[in-house]
Amino acid sequence: MTRLRRLLAVFAFVTGGLAAELAKPVYCSLLNVASTAPGSTVCRRKRAKV
Repeated sequence: MTRLRRLLAVFAFVTGGLAAELAKPVYCSLLNVASTAPGSTVCRRKRAKV
């Protein structure tokens, strides 16, 4: 019974994460920023003027 509860909790956690990702997908991750070219328009960060 404990294993079943744990399995259902993991399933609920994963399902909630997938539902949140479908509702609002993450377009700009750190891996995407690190792998793109410096001049690309995808996920460009604004630089602070000093």
